[in-house]
Amino acid sequence: MVSIKFLKGKKVLIFGIGVSGLATVNKLNKYVNNISIWDDNASSRKKVKKEISLKFNPNFHEATYDFIVMSPGISIYSHAHSSYFVKNFSKIITDLDIFVNSIDLKKNKIIAITGTNGKSTFCKLLQHVIKEKKKNTFLLGNYGKPALSQNYKSINNIYILELSSYQIEYSQFLKLHACAVLNITPDHLQRHKTFRNYVNIKLKIFNSLLKNGIGFVEENFPYTGDIKTKNNVKKIINLKKLDIKNEFLLKKNFLPSISIVFQILNFLNISNKIIIKKFNSFKSLPHRQEVVKKNKNICFVNDSKATNFDSAKFSLEFFSNIYWIAGGLLKKNDKPKFNLLVKKNIIKIYIIGKNTSLFKKKINKNYIYKDCKTIQVALDYAYKDAQKDNFKNSTILLSPAAASFDQFKNFEERGDVFKFLVKEIKNV
Repeated sequence: MVSIKFLKGKKVLIFGIGVSGLATVNKLNKYVNNISIWDDNASSRKKVKKEISLKFNPNFHEATYDFIVMSPGISIYSHAHSSYFVKNFSKIITDLDIFVNSIDLKKNKIIAITGTNGKSTFCKLLQHVIKEKKKNTFLLGNYGKPALSQNYKSINNIYILELSSYQIEYSQFLKLHACAVLNITPDHLQRHKTFRNYVNIKLKIFNSLLKNGIGFVEENFPYTGDIKTKNNVKKIINLKKLDIKNEFLLKKNFLPSISIVFQILNFLNISNKIIIKKFNSFKSLPHRQEVVKKNKNICFVNDSKATNFDSAKFSLEFFSNIYWIAGGLLKKNDKPKFNLLVKKNIIKIYIIGKNTSLFKKKINKNYIYKDCKTIQVALDYAYKDAQKDNFKNSTILLSPAAASFDQFKNFEERGDVFKFLVKEIKNV
């Protein structure tokens, strides 16, 4: 269903022309006869106008289409033409739907990973290990290349899909050999409205398993009872003994996800010897507990990808003597639980963001904090305080526990600013 070949004679709207949308336009334009495109962002339309021969259709909502290829980042519920999209929801698909249904599933394998925290890291870890045995392994989806930028006619490949809740919500024809939900904690509720909706969307991934496919969750996963295809989903017991020497992967909170990845690799017939070897050579991704610099006793860590409290909590439990740079645009219904943190780990909090009062209200009174507004000011104070305290080991940690859009284009820009400022500090 919805393969490139199937869409050839259909009327298709491609809505949203970001990176994945543009790849979709370029691919379908070669095969599909009747395509319309639109993007609400005028700068995006101007940017790609020279790259595509198709005309934009601002009156898309007055037309009828067989399928609407929707950019996952667009919320149809808050859109000016939400009634049109809701009415035509059954026609909405994603580039991932098209790709999966265009490849030979008997000669290729598709593995999908979702979760609130850590999915990019563990998708990359999967790829890192698999490539030792099978070079033709590709990371697509939310992290990696757009699916339709790949050669869908090639065979003997393994495709790893990182899936966000947005992608799962809009995808209707996914087909997976294996998949996993690493964890679920409140996130993106400004779009999904309730945590229950968010959970249901995440669990929808298991409905896409092929007949002999298998899904994985960790042993204490609290939503197993809500999974419809229970016979195809295994609870993975945390690994007890594993000769991992990679400090980055040895975090307590990583153990359930590492155990799931280990089982997926076994499912793909990767030997334990290769798994351990590649686990130990794995390096963290940019903006995810990324060590920027070290001196004798101070470590600067960029964890800008921590856009909610639970994600930041990973780092706050791993490092010690932390000078924590936090704040930004708090997500809807994200309730920082400071009582769950190890207080002795946090020396002081430096609050950034346009509206620091919102974050200050969440801080437990037992914590010392300073209102800094910007990363530059926060870093200056944190470095001076760390030098003054002169602990044997201390960490200046950017782990905002909030989104970046109040001051930055995205979390990558926020992290890049932090890294630039760290590297500008003299005597480090």
